Parts: sequence; C-alpha cells; structure tokens
Amino acid sequence: MLRRTFLQKSLAAAAVAPLILPSRVLGRDVSAPAPSGLLQVGVIGLGGQGRGVLGGFLDHPRVRVTALCDVDRKHLRQSAERVDKHYASASSAGPAYQTTDFRDLLARDLDAVVIATPDHWHAIPVISAARRGLHIYLEKPFALTIPEGRAMVRAIEQAGIVCQVGSQQRSSSEFQRVVELARNGFFGRISKVEVGLPGGKGDRPKMTAPLAPQTIPAELDYDMWLGPAPDAPYYNERCHFHFRWISDYSGGQLSDWIGHHYDIASWALGVDHTGPVALHNAAATFHEDPLYDTVDKYAFAAHYAGGQVIQVSSAFRSGLRIEGDQGWAHVDRGVSEFSDARLRRAPIPSQGFVIDRRNTRHTGNFIDGILLGRPVICPPETSHRAAAVAHLANIAFRTGRSTLRWDPATETILDAPDASARLCRAYRGPWTLV
Repeated sequence: MLRRTFLQKSLAAAAVAPLILPSRVLGRDVSAPAPSGLLQVGVIGLGGQGRGVLGGFLDHPRVRVTALCDVDRKHLRQSAERVDKHYASASSAGPAYQTTDFRDLLARDLDAVVIATPDHWHAIPVISAARRGLHIYLEKPFALTIPEGRAMVRAIEQAGIVCQVGSQQRSSSEFQRVVELARNGFFGRISKVEVGLPGGKGDRPKMTAPLAPQTIPAELDYDMWLGPAPDAPYYNERCHFHFRWISDYSGGQLSDWIGHHYDIASWALGVDHTGPVALHNAAATFHEDPLYDTVDKYAFAAHYAGGQVIQVSSAFRSGLRIEGDQGWAHVDRGVSEFSDARLRRAPIPSQGFVIDRRNTRHTGNFIDGILLGRPVICPPETSHRAAAVAHLANIAFRTGRSTLRWDPATETILDAPDASARLCRAYRGPWTLV
C-alpha cells in the first residue's frame, strides 16, 4: 500500500472513530521524525540550482531523499553519489533511485517532489505531481507562460497539496523587515517603488554566426531536454544554464528575477494576490546573437487597480527601493538602507501585518507546511502573479507596445489581438499540458 494511501485511509478512519494521539504522531515535534517515518522526497532537475536545493533537503531531519531525475546522466550520477554518501550511516538507507524520465520518478512511492528544471519544463511535471497527490517544491519562475501558470495553480488547489515556490528572498530577514514596515505604514504614503533587476547579458557565452554543428553528448537525453519546446539542433551553448537566454525556454533575466525583487515589492504593497491592470512605458533592447534572443536592457511600469505603481528597470540599482512621505528604504541581498535609524529599529505592532518567522529556512518552511499545516511563505498564486508580470512585459517588448492593458481577474490582454496571440505556446508532440 502506498504511504499516501495509508495516510488517507488513516485520516478517513479517524473521522469515524477519533483517536487521541501524541503530538509527535501529528508531526508537531519537528526535532525528530514522526513514528510514521520520514518524508520521502524525489528531486527532478539536478543542474546548478537543483543541486543547491538538494542540499537543503538532505540537511533536513524529517526528510529522506530517495529518488533523483535528470536528463544529463553526469548530473544524475554526481547527485546520486552525494545522496548515497550523505545517508551512508543510516541503517535503513538504500541507494537513491535514478532515472532520466520524470514520469518514472513520479511513479515511485513518494510524499513530495522538488522540481528544479528549466522554465519550459515546469508545467507538465507540476501538474502530473499534483494529480498524484505529491507535495511540490518548485523553483521559480513559476511557469513559462501565463496559461501554464494558471493551469498549475488550479491543479495544485484541486489536489489540496502543499506547494512552495523557490523565491527564497521571502525567507530573508532584510526583505521581511521592509515588507512589514511598508504594510504597517511606517513609510507613510508611498509615492515611489523602484525594482532594479539584472540586465540580460549575465554569463552567457559569446556567439558568432554561423553556428557549427555539434554532436549530442552520450550522457545527455537531448530530446527529453527539449521536451515540449520546439525542435532545435543541439548546441552546448543552448543547454543547462544557458537556456536562460533563449525565449523558447525562458523569459531571460527578467523572468528569472521577477520572482525575487519584484515579488518582494508586490508583497510590500499588498498586491501579490492579483496583477496589474496595465503596463506603461515598456521598452527593451534584445540580444543581437545567432542563438540568444531574450531582452538585454528593459524597463516598464506596472500599474495596479488601487493606484499602486511598481517601476522596473535593468538600469536601476539592484534591489527594491520604497519611498514615502515619512521615509524610504533600499533593500537587496545583504543590504538594508533606511532614511533614518527609526525605521531600522521600530517595533512592528503585534496586531499589524506580521510575517510568521517560526521557520526561517525556505525548505524548512515547506516541510512545516506539510507536517504542521502552516501556510508556506511563497504560495503558488503569488508566484504565478509575479511571473505573469514578466510574461506580459516580454509580450509588450515583442509586439513593440509601450502600453499593454490587462484584466487580472480573467487574465486576458485587452484590445491587442497580436499581443493576446502570444499568451500561449504550442507544445511539441507528443507532449501536452496534461
């Protein structure tokens, strides 16, 4: 019997004949595993970010990583060696299951799955995992398109599972402080919000045309790497980290970072549950490159129904700046600057907007969501709403529109058929949005 089936039957029986159980059985003692055992976790995607997230789950005392998946057998082998070494002293530990097909991993007896694949490989595994009742830790950005994102949110809600998105800045104290200050009125009437995101160049290789043919490495299942994306010749410069600069797989640095600084800005303004009604002043330049085609430099302003405006630019100082008639703050990773010391030290009223800090680790917050029923700090709906802003901006850039009107309730573009046509993307067969 599957562990999830056993748990479901146990809960159903408890509804008929209630039992008095120790708190440890209910998972409230997070210092030791519950008698029912550890959470069995699988990891899909073991590139740079996936390996980093894997470490967070290996270190958690309530988790056992038992299954691994990556289309690159080299990544898979290295991660399996790491996992097996980590659990070598555990008497009940066996070697981690390995596969290059995420469907094989999802068929295992698991409680949760980590998905750290390229953006174009988020929607199908997430919806498949949700339909199997698996809890999900998903790396951002949430999805490659807005319709994908909405389908993912719907599947997660229908399954009643816990999903945490890897916008880790929500778990960082410097960002939480600015959010609480803003939500509790310490800046007064907010007049300016600026979000500085990275430009498009990053660490991408320098390419020259024409591109010479390349042989697919023996360890890489390239057809599976492409998945639902259009068929394309193999280049080393296309795969792994470099997918970020290609619009078939990603929205560039903009979509990568929208789930960080912009997500914090929308949280601080209290609009992270919805979307803007319009983008204004949208402008961008694109890579001039035989392979990389995402935006290089960009700017836009997102206007919300309540009058809030978030200005975004790759030319702004990195991070988030909030200005009000009673002070300002600038926050970035490891950086907190305030207009005066009062804002740094002022206590947050207990009856106001207070962030739950009972578990400050992003992965730990996810595990608490599963075992203790606590809300996760970065739920699917808010992450979808943040990612949607990047997708809308990219559509505005592609269509040459400085203004794009949006209905956040129906998630439709208004009065722009050419832009609306770009909301969806065709899937390469045999893949479909399950």
